[in-house]
Amino acid sequence: MAEENDEDVDCPFLCGFKPDDKHRDYQMMLHIQTVHSEGGESPFVVKADDASIAAMVTTDDESQYFTCSVEGCGEALLSTELDSHIEMHGAEQESGDEDTDPAPKEMRMGPGPEASFDTKLSHALRNVDDGNESSSSSKRQRSQNSPGRHESAKDRWKKLLKIPEPPPKASSSSTSKGSRRRLGVSPSYLGSIHHQTLMVFKKSELGPHANEKQMPTWLVELLQHDGAMTTINRLDGDGKLKKVKFCPNRTSDILPVVEQLLRQDKTTEYAYLCHPAVRHVSKLKREGGFCGYRNIQMMASYIIGTCSQGYEFFNDKIPSIFDIQEYIESAWDKGINKQGRIETGGIRGTRKYIGTPDAQAMLIYLDIACEAQALKPKKDKADAERAYNLLFDAVETYFANGCTDFRTKVRCTHLPPIYFQHPGHSMTIVGFEKRANGAKEIIVFDPMFHDSPTITKLIGQEFRHKAPSDSLKAYRRGVHYLRKYNEFEILKLTPPRRRDEEATSTLG
Repeated sequence: MAEENDEDVDCPFLCGFKPDDKHRDYQMMLHIQTVHSEGGESPFVVKADDASIAAMVTTDDESQYFTCSVEGCGEALLSTELDSHIEMHGAEQESGDEDTDPAPKEMRMGPGPEASFDTKLSHALRNVDDGNESSSSSKRQRSQNSPGRHESAKDRWKKLLKIPEPPPKASSSSTSKGSRRRLGVSPSYLGSIHHQTLMVFKKSELGPHANEKQMPTWLVELLQHDGAMTTINRLDGDGKLKKVKFCPNRTSDILPVVEQLLRQDKTTEYAYLCHPAVRHVSKLKREGGFCGYRNIQMMASYIIGTCSQGYEFFNDKIPSIFDIQEYIESAWDKGINKQGRIETGGIRGTRKYIGTPDAQAMLIYLDIACEAQALKPKKDKADAERAYNLLFDAVETYFANGCTDFRTKVRCTHLPPIYFQHPGHSMTIVGFEKRANGAKEIIVFDPMFHDSPTITKLIGQEFRHKAPSDSLKAYRRGVHYLRKYNEFEILKLTPPRRRDEEATSTLG
């Protein structure tokens, strides 16, 4: 590495690019290889036949987290999550607009650890290939990306950027230890569970900001504007433009679009969807790891939209991250899942990660009936059972029990969404799908990513889509994604219980 000095370093090709001071050698090298490589060929340009090369990361030696420097990302990652995250960046290049063929795209690199999250995404939400796509373009893509080439690409990045290998026994599928969002539901408030183990978490598992006393002022100001509305032009049912109020990171009416896509997708045998009042709540630019909070907000959007139990607490307004922190702290004050305070040291005004027990604590504090379920194969059945099969069974049973018409291909219910946690991330389950080839998938709203403009422009429209499976990939999570983990947690809203039942459950 070149010796650091105080002189400014500009691109020698005079294109105006300037790396940040801390990581300028890496960034300048990658910039030259990506933009100015000899003959126009660079191993760091993402093409249709090499989509697995994606993320530049920089290390934080104190926290052992990696910051993804792909422009518009900036996500803090543990080493166990790196491969999956790189796959996500490759996958986001695979789906072209419905009116165009996929074309080679160049992955733009951001300025380093302070890289921001870009709301202008590609055709579909970022997601790994679920392994079940049947479109011709997807099949062609998979045939070109052999496993050897895929692993080789990631290895080149790791070697180039000097990323340390994780300990031999550390993997995202081993346990929740080392996960970015906490697992471990309270036995005092568990509903039906398959096999549950309570865990104690170390500070390092509360995220890269586990030791901070307060989040920075700029982030407080950013989050204070969370949910701000803007006015956009949108086509109405008659094809005329009209001005509508729109919140970029709290998108409503996405599920009716997903419903039409599922009906038109020939690979779908049948599917269930939850109540369409659920909004897709996603992260703000540069906000970091508030996924747990965003999933709680999606649950709240259902409660508010349907005037369900507890809606009076929210005054027709989705609670802010600061509101949620206050609810959780108040729940701990009442002794509800109070282990969370011991593990975190308190979350008020911080960026510490939260998980299922904290979401559960808030709901119980607000007298909103809920049921937590831990899904993990029993040790004596680990070879025969897989965690994702337990998840599929639980989710399909949940939706089937709320369905009144099984004759339709897409079975729309009035059920609430499900808070879903796996080691490393949390999402909101909004549906379940069985494909024509027998594969099963959950349908999710992922708070890490926004809905693509090619999806939002279809809101309120009846449409015919040329490649519905391409757009649905953004919301599908199948075996390819879920098999990395051997335990999951789900949190479901349930019908209100009588006071005597609730007291008996708590005392038991």
